[in-house]
Amino acid sequence: MARYTPVDVRNFAFVGSPGAGKTTLIEALLHKSGAFSRKGSVAEGTSFVDFDPEEREKKHSLFLKCFHVVDHKREMNLIDTPGYPDYIGEALAAIHVVETAVLVINAVHPVTFHTRRLWQNVVDSGRGRMIVVTHADSEGVDLDQVVERIHEAFGERCVPANLPVGAGSKLSRVIDVFGEDHGPVPELHDIVKRSHELLVEALVTLDDAAMEKYLATGDAKLEELIPLMKEGIARGTLTPILFCSATKDIGVEDILHFFADDCPSPMRGPFFTASKGQDPPQPVNPGQRRAFSGKIFKTVVDPFVGRLSYLRVVSGEIKLDDHYLNPRTGKSEKMGHILRPKGKESETLDYAQAGDIVLLPKAETLETNDTLCAESDPLVFSRMAMPRPMVALAIHAKNRADEQKMVTTLRKHVGEDPTLHLDRDAQTAELILRGVSSLHLQTVLHRLHVRYKLDVETKVPRVPLRETIIGHEIEGHHRHRKQTGGRGQFGEVFLRITANERGKGFEFVDATHGGSVPRNFLPAIEKGIVDQMARGVVAGYPVVDVKVAVYDGKSHDVDSDEMSFKIAGARAFRDAFEKAKPVILEPIVNIQIAAPNKFMGDVTSDLNGRRGRITGMDAVGDTQVIGAEVPLKEVQTYGQDLRSLTHGEGSYTFEFSHYDVAPHHVAQELIEAYKSERAKELEE
Repeated sequence: MARYTPVDVRNFAFVGSPGAGKTTLIEALLHKSGAFSRKGSVAEGTSFVDFDPEEREKKHSLFLKCFHVVDHKREMNLIDTPGYPDYIGEALAAIHVVETAVLVINAVHPVTFHTRRLWQNVVDSGRGRMIVVTHADSEGVDLDQVVERIHEAFGERCVPANLPVGAGSKLSRVIDVFGEDHGPVPELHDIVKRSHELLVEALVTLDDAAMEKYLATGDAKLEELIPLMKEGIARGTLTPILFCSATKDIGVEDILHFFADDCPSPMRGPFFTASKGQDPPQPVNPGQRRAFSGKIFKTVVDPFVGRLSYLRVVSGEIKLDDHYLNPRTGKSEKMGHILRPKGKESETLDYAQAGDIVLLPKAETLETNDTLCAESDPLVFSRMAMPRPMVALAIHAKNRADEQKMVTTLRKHVGEDPTLHLDRDAQTAELILRGVSSLHLQTVLHRLHVRYKLDVETKVPRVPLRETIIGHEIEGHHRHRKQTGGRGQFGEVFLRITANERGKGFEFVDATHGGSVPRNFLPAIEKGIVDQMARGVVAGYPVVDVKVAVYDGKSHDVDSDEMSFKIAGARAFRDAFEKAKPVILEPIVNIQIAAPNKFMGDVTSDLNGRRGRITGMDAVGDTQVIGAEVPLKEVQTYGQDLRSLTHGEGSYTFEFSHYDVAPHHVAQELIEAYKSERAKELEE
């Protein structure tokens, strides 16, 4: 196959809500371009795009996939992404490595809450953007209303570049808004005229000279407007709207033509930022930098093939069998294989150039967000911004013999998915798997079972609670004496404890006088207290923020030793702690909830029921953003509840804020549960 220059490459990320028709649209584009001899079907389970068995079973995308096609003398990389917000990391990764994001919306339900979020991500990325309206052949579609809703959501710089002829089942074709080759369409005369004016006005505002000429003459020539169209899309200041019916192949050819003629090439950069050494990140212009550089934006772990890494070539060329630097590891990587992805299939390449998206198989040390670059001109690309995982599960293998295999497999998936985290809680010792949503985590667990034959058990993680006191100058005492027939054990400790400033931790003070406690035993007393604090006193949680002063004690010349004073110190501390008004501290998080205005009453009422305290509210269009402080315990499974409250349109993020005293009834439940557990242990 003939290779084109980077100027002739086009990269597109297709993003949108579930049901928007992204996958079906890409199926039609691939078929129309000749990449596949027939169109697959998502509904029938024959999709070429959703080729993974799990995707075909669920009839929706779970992973990003890249397809390379050649059409209209352009090399195009089309990246399909999942529509469900649970897999938004896939969409963000795709947006990060293309020049144009294609926001796909359904004419019947043009703007959903998730669509708005995706749009904002595209805007924040600085990528060019366009909107494709699918299902234009649906009955009852009001063209004016669709455009009006797009304007309300995304602004009036979104303008139709083509229009459908015929409504519903009578849809026959689409016409270019400039309309030079289509002849008159009486029923669309006014709409075409108005759309033409909107498009011209949007284009001339991008250039001062064009604006002056337009204001003076009231007209603009097509040959003057086309370059402005390309510039506006590349800069993100103009968003063309194209209508189509992917199932009927209406408007599909027009989209391919538009991709080829009006969308930016990789040379339009800079689109990436990178740093050298300690320097702050700077833009990398593919048209100016000649040395090779590339970004790993996705890794796939296949149980049979191994690790596959998606690489976006940013500048220069990567060649087969050459060596390139991975700055993260400091090691050289040999390019044993370079593949061009075509969905499930791939094509072997000898080299790849700026703008290309390729697969690097068997690159076991490469991870998502890694940079590859020429050793002579090293740099590190900025990391992709990803949503923080909000949902957590404590996880362990049903068969203990599979525990290490489970951990190893999960770590591979963490390397594949930047929105997936795995860590072990230092306090509870639980292995915690964190993801964007419950559905996100369930997908991972299903994969463990199906692909790796691993059965696991999960539960809601234990909340990392703390114990402390609010009393001051409370005395505690314990005399430890034990006779065993030979040398005995003896140690006596008097101490005072007081509440320390929150967050200041533990302080130990030697307040003894006259050698009542030999100085060589003081470290043992402190060690006993610290050990008791780690085990907890009233509810089995670590003790924090207390100040302990040892002021008296007794020892025996023969029987006293470090163990005796360690035990005496621990029990004296326990004696004082139980009298010093102990309380339970629970973690409080700052939560940000975004949802359509119509659900705000239900959301705020629900927050109040979770002991939440509203800290702020802000309106963004028809979306409300609520800030609140709420105990972590109350929002561990919040994703499922918010989805139910908002019909799937709400989202949230939270981060740890501070520890605060738990209400008395909550503390009493925990204390009673601990006492019951201790009693059972003693019986056994």
